[in-house]
Amino acid sequence: MQNIKIIVEYDGTDFFGWQVQPIKRTVQGELEKALKVIFNKKIRITGSGRTDSGVHALGQVASFACPEKISAKELKNAINGNISYDVFVKECKKVPEDFNARFSASSRIYRYQIAKEKSVFNKRYFLQVDGEFNINKMKKARKELIGEKDFSNLATKDSGKCYLKRIKISEDEKNIFVEVESNRFLRRMVRGIVGLLIAVGKEEITPAEVKDVLSGTKRRPPVAPPQGLFLVKVRY
Repeated sequence: MQNIKIIVEYDGTDFFGWQVQPIKRTVQGELEKALKVIFNKKIRITGSGRTDSGVHALGQVASFACPEKISAKELKNAINGNISYDVFVKECKKVPEDFNARFSASSRIYRYQIAKEKSVFNKRYFLQVDGEFNINKMKKARKELIGEKDFSNLATKDSGKCYLKRIKISEDEKNIFVEVESNRFLRRMVRGIVGLLIAVGKEEITPAEVKDVLSGTKRRPPVAPPQGLFLVKVRY
């Protein structure tokens, strides 16, 4: 048997997230179907983390053990030849036996995309928000989020502390980008962070009130919807 690492990109619009679910179409499910065709047996894969329904990936990482009957290059081509149009394996290579896509990761990087003006071509990959944003206040607010903190009040279902390494906020003429890196993420935590920063940018809450949202003494703004979120990279 060989241990394989793959880097995958996918358009999450028509998926019910990454993780296998009965009946529902998922990215993990589609990859495992392709592997079953190739090896004529069930191959279970492990992802670096779960992405929600509608969330995309440019650099999701997964690992799995499989027979050594074909090379990593041949396996990459075989998977891409047996998978749907909205998933693509960008890289496939043999790795040491102790590599695990989830537990070997040191951090994950997500990017959220916000469009300042509406367009039919933005609907799948951007949150479209009318009006002005106070970017300076958003950048000030991010300082309250950096470091090891309990992000339970910005997440859904999950709870606990995460070490948020950085938040980068940038913009061009038409768009705003929020990039977040952490050692781990709670469920919908990134979307909770973005929803909070949007509320600050729209001047619905002040940067100083961010710590009150974290502590639970102030109600959390709505989480940002999934279509603007991309898993960009996993660091090891």
